[in-house]
Amino acid sequence: MATNTEAPRPAEQTLFVRKASGLVKGWSTTDGFRYSFFSTNIFLGIWGFLYATFIPGGSVFWAVVITTICVLLEVVVYAGLISAMPRAGGDYVWQSRVFHSSVGFVFGATGWWFILWLWIPIYAALCVNSFIKPILRILGANGAADWLGKPTGVFVASLATIALATYLVAVGMKAYATFQKWALWFGLAGITVAGIILLFTSKAGFISAFNRESLHLYGTKDAYQATLAQFGKGMPSSMFSGSVWQTVRLIPFMLFWLLWPNWGATLYGEVRGAKDFRKNIYQMGGGLLSAAVIGIIFLFLVVKTIGYKFFMASANGYESYIYGYVTKTPHNGDYVSPTAMISWVVNNSAFQVILIAVISLLVFGWWGTVFLSSTRMIFASAFDRILPEGVAKVTSGGVPVIALLLMVIPSIVVSALYAYQPTFVRLTYDATLVIAVMFLFSGLAFMIMPWRVKSIWQNSALPKAKIFGIPWMAVIAALYSIFLAFNIVLWFYDPTNTYGTGYKNGSSLIFMGVLYVAAIVVWIIAWAVRKRQGMALEAVAKEIPVE
Repeated sequence: MATNTEAPRPAEQTLFVRKASGLVKGWSTTDGFRYSFFSTNIFLGIWGFLYATFIPGGSVFWAVVITTICVLLEVVVYAGLISAMPRAGGDYVWQSRVFHSSVGFVFGATGWWFILWLWIPIYAALCVNSFIKPILRILGANGAADWLGKPTGVFVASLATIALATYLVAVGMKAYATFQKWALWFGLAGITVAGIILLFTSKAGFISAFNRESLHLYGTKDAYQATLAQFGKGMPSSMFSGSVWQTVRLIPFMLFWLLWPNWGATLYGEVRGAKDFRKNIYQMGGGLLSAAVIGIIFLFLVVKTIGYKFFMASANGYESYIYGYVTKTPHNGDYVSPTAMISWVVNNSAFQVILIAVISLLVFGWWGTVFLSSTRMIFASAFDRILPEGVAKVTSGGVPVIALLLMVIPSIVVSALYAYQPTFVRLTYDATLVIAVMFLFSGLAFMIMPWRVKSIWQNSALPKAKIFGIPWMAVIAALYSIFLAFNIVLWFYDPTNTYGTGYKNGSSLIFMGVLYVAAIVVWIIAWAVRKRQGMALEAVAKEIPVE
């Protein structure tokens, strides 16, 4: 760290750790689009549909449509923020420059650093249940499949997720982009094959195949009918029907899937052409709309071939089992993923395994996102001298290795708690909410940018048109902020405890409070240390970070 005994340095070196960030502009516009598409992962959507069983009176179709339209506001807001300040750190940088250093760090650290540790077991559970277990069942490795559901298996799956995510970040932006490109093409090829199977398979044919494989793999006769009989009561028979209010209540679950086209926002200091407002919209908007369209097509094919009521009944069965409402299901508590169901249509084990494995690349290509975006926020705060300067060190390939370790090590601890402390699982419900709060403050920052940091606004290439004297970009930011604030109220004021994050879940509120207090404490310590060294953190936050 800097001390009072050091020789005087130029102003830019006093403010920031060094004259240049050391990061490499290794991504193109296309790379940014792929990252956005992977972040709004279709399998997050399918996972989100599971939770829709808790609000059966809503329309999943219209919830997806409404959420997509509203998140397009986010695309515009973040495209504008990136264009105005295309720097590593994203939300942290923007909020600290528009509001205050403390605001940027507290919401950036909680949203991009602390809460991302919880996403490791979420990623692992999604992958294990959607792909690994179905493959093991087909191969007859039932012991291994059962072991993955036990605490040690859950922990090992999380460790494997950490290892792969660490590797994908450590190889550098360019190498990870190449991996994502091939994972995308192969994964989409698998999705296309699955779509064709659903399109040309009759409902009767699907039921026959489903019952055949359920008998072979689980010893259950007439599993389709058994699932409907045990778990179909109260489940909707149409994805279109539902009351307006119950449909609105589904939106927070859809945000678990669709809120993330801006997931690469912290990386745009490493994306070529990031000052181009329109290109930013194309990248994030393209990723969002592509994912939403695929999700909607999937739902239509489900209605045609699988049957919507059965689809929801199957989801209800899995949720009922993992929450302890029942002790037995037609598939012994397994989550029978749509990928597995579709593969079963073809009565060939090798084909089934290959199809599931190829489609899984859409998830494995997404794996690095859990650490990649976070490391840039950590790096940026160290570059601003809030965290120790060593955290801002990067390799010759532009990888902030210490920042990466600050994700890896706590994630191991959190994964152990998730695996061996059953009550800790409930805290993962906060994983979306805390990030949404951070996004809200970025929306507010963009809303007031024309007045709060007028020079940045005026020097940007953003559209300056006004509506009744107010920049229309600020109006969009206001609408986006209202949308997020409304959903945050739903998450917190939750009388039925449907989301598991509201006032009826005291442990959730305490956990989130601890995260925010921890971030505040870190900033106060940094403020005190820098003040003793003769530096004001707020002076740093008044300057745009160097590239």
